[in-house]
Amino acid sequence: MKKKMVANTCTELFYQMIRSVIGTSDERLENPLPEVWKGLYEMTQQQSLLGILFYGIEKHPEMRPPRELLLKWYAVSEQIRRANEKTNRVAVELSDYFRSQGFRSCILKGQGNTLNYPDSYIRTSGDIDVWLSPISLPQGEEVTRRNDKGKKLSVDENVKEVLAFVRKQVGQTKMCYHHVDFKAVDGIEVEVHYRPSFMNNLIHNSRLQKWFEKNADEQFSHEVELPDGAGKICVPTDAFNRIYQLAHINQHVINGGIGLRQIIDYYLVLKQEMTDEERVHDERLLKHLGLYKVASALMWVLKETLGLDEKYWLVAPNEKVGQFLLEEIMLSGNFGQYDQRVKHGASPWEKNLQRLQRDWRLMWYFPSECLWEPIFRWYHFFWRLAHR
Repeated sequence: MKKKMVANTCTELFYQMIRSVIGTSDERLENPLPEVWKGLYEMTQQQSLLGILFYGIEKHPEMRPPRELLLKWYAVSEQIRRANEKTNRVAVELSDYFRSQGFRSCILKGQGNTLNYPDSYIRTSGDIDVWLSPISLPQGEEVTRRNDKGKKLSVDENVKEVLAFVRKQVGQTKMCYHHVDFKAVDGIEVEVHYRPSFMNNLIHNSRLQKWFEKNADEQFSHEVELPDGAGKICVPTDAFNRIYQLAHINQHVINGGIGLRQIIDYYLVLKQEMTDEERVHDERLLKHLGLYKVASALMWVLKETLGLDEKYWLVAPNEKVGQFLLEEIMLSGNFGQYDQRVKHGASPWEKNLQRLQRDWRLMWYFPSECLWEPIFRWYHFFWRLAHR
Protein backbone atom coordinates (compact mmCIF):
# COMPACT_ATOMS: atom_id res chain seq x y z
CA MET A 1 0.00 0.00 0.00
CA LYS A 2 1.39 3.39 -0.99
CA LYS A 3 2.57 5.75 1.76
CA LYS A 4 -0.06 8.44 1.03
CA MET A 5 -2.85 5.86 0.92
CA VAL A 6 -1.70 4.43 4.27
CA ALA A 7 -1.67 7.92 5.80
CA ASN A 8 -5.19 8.66 4.54
CA THR A 9 -6.49 5.30 5.79
CA CYS A 10 -4.85 5.92 9.20
CA THR A 11 -6.46 9.33 9.51
CA GLU A 12 -9.91 8.07 8.53
CA LEU A 13 -9.71 5.14 10.94
CA PHE A 14 -8.31 7.41 13.67
CA TYR A 15 -11.39 9.66 13.62
CA GLN A 16 -13.78 6.70 13.25
CA MET A 17 -12.41 5.08 16.40
CA ILE A 18 -12.50 8.32 18.39
CA ARG A 19 -16.13 8.86 17.36
CA SER A 20 -16.99 5.33 18.47
CA VAL A 21 -15.39 5.93 21.89
CA ILE A 22 -17.16 9.22 22.59
CA GLY A 23 -20.52 7.91 21.38
CA THR A 24 -20.92 9.84 18.14
CA SER A 25 -20.97 6.69 16.02
CA ASP A 26 -21.55 2.95 16.50
CA GLU A 27 -20.59 1.90 12.96
CA ARG A 28 -18.81 -1.42 12.43
CA LEU A 29 -15.17 -0.94 11.48
CA GLU A 30 -13.03 -3.00 9.12
CA ASN A 31 -9.75 -4.44 10.40
CA PRO A 32 -6.95 -2.70 8.43
CA LEU A 33 -3.58 -3.99 7.24
CA PRO A 34 -0.59 -4.14 9.66
CA GLU A 35 1.09 -1.08 8.15
CA VAL A 36 -2.08 0.94 8.80
CA TRP A 37 -2.11 -0.21 12.42
CA LYS A 38 1.51 0.91 12.80
CA GLY A 39 0.72 4.35 11.39
CA LEU A 40 -2.40 4.61 13.53
CA TYR A 41 -0.39 3.87 16.67
CA GLU A 42 2.18 6.56 15.83
CA MET A 43 -0.54 9.13 15.12
CA THR A 44 -2.34 8.25 18.34
CA GLN A 45 0.91 8.48 20.31
CA GLN A 46 1.63 11.97 18.95
CA GLN A 47 -1.81 13.14 20.05
CA SER A 48 -1.55 11.46 23.51
CA LEU A 49 -4.68 9.39 22.84
CA LEU A 50 -3.34 5.85 23.25
CA GLY A 51 -5.66 5.01 26.15
CA ILE A 52 -8.70 6.36 24.33
CA LEU A 53 -7.99 4.47 21.11
CA PHE A 54 -7.27 1.24 23.00
CA TYR A 55 -10.70 1.61 24.59
CA GLY A 56 -12.01 1.76 21.02
CA ILE A 57 -10.14 -1.43 20.13
CA GLU A 58 -11.72 -3.21 23.10
CA LYS A 59 -15.12 -1.90 22.04
CA HIS A 60 -14.73 -3.39 18.54
CA PRO A 61 -13.81 -7.11 18.64
CA GLU A 62 -13.43 -7.03 14.85
CA MET A 63 -10.51 -4.62 15.26
CA ARG A 64 -7.27 -6.36 16.22
CA PRO A 65 -3.76 -4.99 15.63
CA PRO A 66 -0.88 -7.40 15.09
CA ARG A 67 -0.19 -9.32 18.31
CA GLU A 68 3.07 -7.54 19.17
CA LEU A 69 1.51 -4.10 18.73
CA LEU A 70 -1.63 -5.16 20.63
CA LEU A 71 0.42 -6.27 23.64
CA LYS A 72 2.44 -3.04 23.56
CA TRP A 73 -0.75 -0.97 23.32
CA TYR A 74 -2.34 -2.91 26.17
CA ALA A 75 0.69 -2.29 28.40
CA VAL A 76 0.57 1.44 27.68
CA SER A 77 -3.18 1.59 28.37
CA GLU A 78 -2.62 -0.09 31.75
CA GLN A 79 0.09 2.48 32.56
CA ILE A 80 -2.37 5.25 31.69
CA ARG A 81 -4.98 3.67 33.96
CA ARG A 82 -2.55 3.43 36.88
CA ALA A 83 -1.33 6.98 36.25
CA ASN A 84 -4.93 8.24 36.50
CA GLU A 85 -5.44 6.36 39.76
CA LYS A 86 -2.30 7.98 41.18
CA THR A 87 -3.21 11.42 39.84
CA ASN A 88 -6.67 11.17 41.43
CA ARG A 89 -5.10 10.34 44.78
CA VAL A 90 -2.54 13.16 44.53
CA ALA A 91 -5.22 15.69 43.48
CA VAL A 92 -7.21 14.87 46.62
CA GLU A 93 -4.09 15.04 48.81
CA LEU A 94 -3.15 18.42 47.34
CA SER A 95 -6.65 19.81 47.81
CA ASP A 96 -6.64 18.74 51.46
CA TYR A 97 -3.13 20.10 52.00
CA PHE A 98 -3.86 23.51 50.48
CA ARG A 99 -7.03 23.78 52.55
CA SER A 100 -5.02 23.07 55.70
CA GLN A 101 -2.67 25.89 54.68
CA GLY A 102 -5.52 28.39 54.25
CA PHE A 103 -6.19 28.19 50.50
CA ARG A 104 -9.22 27.25 48.46
CA SER A 105 -8.33 25.05 45.48
CA CYS A 106 -9.90 24.08 42.17
CA ILE A 107 -8.33 21.41 39.94
CA LEU A 108 -8.33 22.71 36.35
CA LYS A 109 -8.83 20.46 33.29
CA GLY A 110 -7.21 17.05 33.96
CA GLN A 111 -9.01 14.97 36.52
CA GLY A 112 -12.21 16.96 36.20
CA ASN A 113 -12.29 16.26 32.46
CA THR A 114 -11.81 12.51 32.99
CA LEU A 115 -15.28 12.35 34.56
CA ASN A 116 -16.85 13.16 31.17
CA TYR A 117 -15.29 10.12 29.44
CA PRO A 118 -17.04 6.74 29.12
CA ASP A 119 -14.20 5.34 31.27
CA SER A 120 -12.51 7.89 33.52
CA TYR A 121 -9.18 6.05 33.34
CA ILE A 122 -8.55 6.18 29.56
CA ARG A 123 -7.50 9.82 29.26
CA THR A 124 -3.73 10.35 29.38
CA SER A 125 -3.05 12.32 32.54
CA GLY A 126 -0.45 15.06 32.70
CA ASP A 127 0.62 17.44 35.42
CA ILE A 128 -1.87 18.81 37.94
CA ASP A 129 -3.02 22.40 37.43
CA VAL A 130 -4.52 23.75 40.62
CA TRP A 131 -6.09 27.20 40.95
CA LEU A 132 -5.53 28.64 44.43
CA SER A 133 -7.19 31.48 46.31
CA PRO A 134 -6.55 32.50 49.95
CA ILE A 135 -9.21 31.75 52.56
CA SER A 136 -9.56 32.08 56.30
CA LEU A 137 -11.41 29.60 58.46
CA PRO A 138 -12.95 31.30 61.50
CA GLN A 139 -14.98 28.92 63.66
CA GLY A 140 -14.80 26.23 60.99
CA GLU A 141 -16.64 28.28 58.32
CA GLU A 142 -14.94 28.95 55.02
CA VAL A 143 -15.01 32.62 54.00
CA THR A 144 -13.14 34.75 51.51
CA ARG A 145 -10.02 36.27 53.04
CA ARG A 146 -10.12 40.05 53.49
CA ASN A 147 -7.33 42.59 53.56
CA ASP A 148 -6.57 44.89 56.48
CA LYS A 149 -9.24 47.37 55.36
CA GLY A 150 -11.96 44.74 55.41
CA LYS A 151 -12.28 44.64 51.62
CA LYS A 152 -12.05 41.57 49.43
CA LEU A 153 -8.49 40.93 48.25
CA SER A 154 -7.74 42.31 44.79
CA VAL A 155 -6.46 40.00 42.04
CA ASP A 156 -2.93 41.33 42.51
CA GLU A 157 -3.12 40.82 46.29
CA ASN A 158 -4.22 37.24 45.64
CA VAL A 159 -1.27 36.72 43.28
CA LYS A 160 1.21 38.05 45.83
CA GLU A 161 -0.18 35.92 48.62
CA VAL A 162 -0.15 32.73 46.52
CA LEU A 163 3.39 33.46 45.31
CA ALA A 164 4.58 34.12 48.87
CA PHE A 165 3.10 30.80 49.99
CA VAL A 166 4.65 28.79 47.14
CA ARG A 167 8.08 30.38 47.62
CA LYS A 168 7.93 29.58 51.31
CA GLN A 169 7.29 25.94 50.39
CA VAL A 170 9.77 25.47 47.53
CA GLY A 171 12.00 28.56 47.40
CA GLN A 172 12.58 30.42 44.15
CA THR A 173 10.87 28.60 41.31
CA LYS A 174 9.79 29.19 37.73
CA MET A 175 6.81 31.52 37.51
CA CYS A 176 4.88 33.34 34.81
CA TYR A 177 1.81 35.52 34.46
CA HIS A 178 -0.78 32.86 35.33
CA HIS A 179 1.03 30.12 37.26
CA VAL A 180 4.07 29.11 39.28
CA ASP A 181 5.78 25.72 39.54
CA PHE A 182 5.14 23.86 42.79
CA LYS A 183 7.02 20.82 44.05
CA ALA A 184 6.29 17.52 42.33
CA VAL A 185 4.20 15.06 44.34
CA ASP A 186 4.87 11.34 43.86
CA GLY A 187 6.47 12.11 40.50
CA ILE A 188 3.58 14.27 39.25
CA GLU A 189 4.40 17.86 38.29
CA VAL A 190 2.18 20.49 39.92
CA GLU A 191 1.42 23.99 38.64
CA VAL A 192 -0.21 26.44 41.03
CA HIS A 193 -2.41 28.94 39.21
CA TYR A 194 -3.41 32.35 40.49
CA ARG A 195 -5.16 32.91 37.17
CA PRO A 196 -6.73 30.07 35.17
CA SER A 197 -5.52 31.42 31.81
CA PHE A 198 -4.80 34.62 29.88
CA MET A 199 -4.91 36.31 26.46
CA ASN A 200 -2.26 38.31 24.61
CA ASN A 201 -4.64 41.16 23.80
CA LEU A 202 -4.40 43.18 27.01
CA ILE A 203 -7.92 44.60 26.63
CA HIS A 204 -9.47 41.16 26.18
CA ASN A 205 -7.21 39.79 28.90
CA SER A 206 -8.48 42.38 31.37
CA ARG A 207 -12.05 41.38 30.58
CA LEU A 208 -11.18 37.69 30.91
CA GLN A 209 -9.52 38.18 34.32
CA LYS A 210 -12.58 40.10 35.57
CA TRP A 211 -14.79 37.25 34.38
CA PHE A 212 -12.60 34.72 36.21
CA GLU A 213 -12.78 36.80 39.38
CA LYS A 214 -16.55 37.19 39.10
CA ASN A 215 -17.07 33.42 38.78
CA ALA A 216 -14.31 32.24 41.13
CA ASP A 217 -16.39 31.51 44.24
CA GLU A 218 -18.64 29.04 42.41
CA GLN A 219 -15.63 27.11 41.07
CA PHE A 220 -13.98 26.85 44.49
CA SER A 221 -17.17 25.34 45.91
CA HIS A 222 -18.08 23.00 43.02
CA GLU A 223 -17.10 19.67 44.57
CA VAL A 224 -17.15 16.31 42.77
CA GLU A 225 -16.47 12.73 43.82
CA LEU A 226 -13.62 10.98 42.01
CA PRO A 227 -14.08 7.32 41.03
CA ASP A 228 -13.46 4.30 43.24
CA GLY A 229 -13.60 6.26 46.48
CA ALA A 230 -10.49 8.33 45.70
CA GLY A 231 -12.04 11.34 47.43
CA LYS A 232 -13.47 14.74 46.58
CA ILE A 233 -11.98 17.74 44.78
CA CYS A 234 -13.35 21.02 43.44
CA VAL A 235 -13.43 21.36 39.65
CA PRO A 236 -14.91 24.04 37.36
CA THR A 237 -18.57 23.90 36.40
CA ASP A 238 -19.59 23.06 32.82
CA ALA A 239 -20.62 26.69 32.26
CA PHE A 240 -17.19 27.90 33.39
CA ASN A 241 -15.35 25.26 31.33
CA ARG A 242 -17.12 26.30 28.12
CA ILE A 243 -15.30 29.63 28.35
CA TYR A 244 -12.18 28.77 30.34
CA GLN A 245 -11.13 25.70 28.34
CA LEU A 246 -11.70 27.60 25.11
CA ALA A 247 -9.40 30.36 26.42
CA HIS A 248 -6.86 27.66 27.32
CA ILE A 249 -7.04 26.18 23.81
CA ASN A 250 -6.72 29.67 22.30
CA GLN A 251 -3.63 30.35 24.41
CA HIS A 252 -1.88 27.19 23.22
CA VAL A 253 -2.92 27.63 19.58
CA ILE A 254 -1.30 31.07 19.53
CA ASN A 255 1.69 30.40 21.74
CA GLY A 256 2.90 26.92 20.88
CA GLY A 257 0.40 24.36 19.64
CA ILE A 258 -2.54 22.27 20.82
CA GLY A 259 -3.36 18.59 20.41
CA LEU A 260 -6.53 16.56 19.91
CA ARG A 261 -6.59 15.47 23.56
CA GLN A 262 -7.68 18.99 24.58
CA ILE A 263 -10.08 19.16 21.62
CA ILE A 264 -11.81 15.95 22.74
CA ASP A 265 -11.95 17.34 26.29
CA TYR A 266 -13.79 20.37 24.95
CA TYR A 267 -16.12 18.22 22.83
CA LEU A 268 -17.17 16.36 25.97
CA VAL A 269 -17.67 19.64 27.85
CA LEU A 270 -20.08 20.81 25.14
CA LYS A 271 -21.92 17.46 25.25
CA GLN A 272 -22.93 18.23 28.86
CA GLU A 273 -25.55 20.41 27.14
CA MET A 274 -26.75 23.95 27.77
CA THR A 275 -29.99 25.89 27.57
CA ASP A 276 -30.80 28.26 24.70
CA GLU A 277 -30.38 31.15 27.13
CA GLU A 278 -26.91 29.91 28.07
CA ARG A 279 -25.93 29.60 24.40
CA VAL A 280 -27.00 33.19 23.65
CA HIS A 281 -25.17 34.38 26.76
CA ASP A 282 -21.98 32.48 25.84
CA GLU A 283 -21.99 33.75 22.26
CA ARG A 284 -22.14 37.36 23.47
CA LEU A 285 -19.47 36.68 26.07
CA LEU A 286 -17.12 35.11 23.50
CA LYS A 287 -17.38 38.23 21.35
CA HIS A 288 -16.73 40.43 24.40
CA LEU A 289 -13.64 38.39 25.33
CA GLY A 290 -12.23 38.15 21.81
CA LEU A 291 -12.70 34.37 21.66
CA TYR A 292 -15.38 34.23 18.98
CA LYS A 293 -13.09 33.42 16.04
CA VAL A 294 -11.27 30.54 17.73
CA ALA A 295 -14.68 29.25 18.90
CA SER A 296 -16.04 29.28 15.35
CA ALA A 297 -12.91 27.48 14.07
CA LEU A 298 -13.18 24.89 16.83
CA MET A 299 -16.87 24.27 16.08
CA TRP A 300 -15.88 23.36 12.51
CA VAL A 301 -13.12 21.01 13.73
CA LEU A 302 -15.50 19.33 16.19
CA LYS A 303 -18.21 18.99 13.54
CA GLU A 304 -15.95 17.56 10.84
CA THR A 305 -13.74 15.25 12.90
CA LEU A 306 -15.84 14.23 15.91
CA GLY A 307 -19.34 14.69 14.51
CA LEU A 308 -20.53 17.32 17.01
CA ASP A 309 -24.26 17.83 16.48
CA GLU A 310 -25.51 21.33 15.70
CA LYS A 311 -27.51 21.49 18.94
CA TYR A 312 -24.21 21.58 20.87
CA TRP A 313 -22.52 24.33 18.84
CA LEU A 314 -21.66 27.52 20.71
CA VAL A 315 -21.38 29.54 17.50
CA ALA A 316 -21.62 28.92 13.75
CA PRO A 317 -18.59 27.00 12.38
CA ASN A 318 -15.96 28.85 10.33
CA GLU A 319 -14.67 26.45 7.67
CA LYS A 320 -11.68 28.51 6.49
CA VAL A 321 -10.19 29.10 9.94
CA GLY A 322 -11.30 25.63 11.08
CA GLN A 323 -9.36 23.90 8.30
CA PHE A 324 -6.25 25.86 9.25
CA LEU A 325 -6.72 24.98 12.92
CA LEU A 326 -7.12 21.26 12.15
CA GLU A 327 -3.93 21.27 10.07
CA GLU A 328 -2.08 22.90 12.99
CA ILE A 329 -3.44 20.32 15.43
CA MET A 330 -2.40 17.35 13.31
CA LEU A 331 1.03 18.80 12.43
CA SER A 332 1.88 19.91 15.98
CA GLY A 333 0.77 16.94 18.08
CA ASN A 334 0.21 17.22 21.82
CA PHE A 335 1.07 20.81 22.86
CA GLY A 336 3.23 21.24 19.75
CA GLN A 337 5.75 18.58 20.82
CA TYR A 338 5.90 16.99 17.35
CA ASP A 339 5.96 20.18 15.25
CA GLN A 340 8.82 19.73 12.78
CA ARG A 341 8.73 23.45 11.93
CA VAL A 342 9.96 24.32 15.41
CA LYS A 343 13.52 23.93 16.66
CA HIS A 344 13.08 22.35 20.09
CA GLY A 345 15.73 23.19 22.67
CA ALA A 346 16.44 26.52 20.96
CA SER A 347 18.25 29.40 22.66
CA PRO A 348 16.19 32.30 24.08
CA TRP A 349 16.92 34.44 21.02
CA GLU A 350 15.94 31.62 18.67
CA LYS A 351 12.74 31.07 20.65
CA ASN A 352 11.84 34.75 20.32
CA LEU A 353 12.47 34.59 16.58
CA GLN A 354 10.38 31.44 16.27
CA ARG A 355 7.61 33.13 18.21
CA LEU A 356 7.59 36.07 15.77
CA GLN A 357 7.52 33.65 12.84
CA ARG A 358 4.56 31.89 14.42
CA ASP A 359 2.81 35.22 14.99
CA TRP A 360 3.21 36.02 11.30
CA ARG A 361 1.90 32.61 10.18
CA LEU A 362 -1.17 32.73 12.44
CA MET A 363 -1.88 36.46 12.07
CA TRP A 364 -4.03 35.96 8.97
CA TYR A 365 -6.41 33.81 11.01
CA PHE A 366 -6.12 35.24 14.54
CA PRO A 367 -4.90 38.83 13.99
CA SER A 368 -5.78 40.29 17.38
CA GLU A 369 -3.87 37.76 19.50
CA CYS A 370 -0.88 37.65 17.14
CA LEU A 371 -0.46 41.43 16.81
CA TRP A 372 -0.66 41.82 20.58
CA GLU A 373 1.73 38.93 21.30
CA PRO A 374 5.02 40.92 21.13
CA ILE A 375 3.45 43.63 23.31
CA PHE A 376 2.27 41.08 25.85
CA ARG A 377 5.77 39.58 25.89
CA TRP A 378 7.20 42.93 27.03
CA TYR A 379 4.36 43.40 29.50
CA HIS A 380 5.05 39.92 30.86
CA PHE A 381 8.75 40.71 31.24
CA PHE A 382 8.06 43.75 33.43
CA TRP A 383 5.29 41.90 35.29
CA ARG A 384 7.76 39.21 36.32
CA LEU A 385 10.26 41.82 37.44
CA ALA A 386 7.59 43.35 39.68
CA HIS A 387 6.67 39.97 41.19
CA ARG A 388 10.03 38.26 41.56
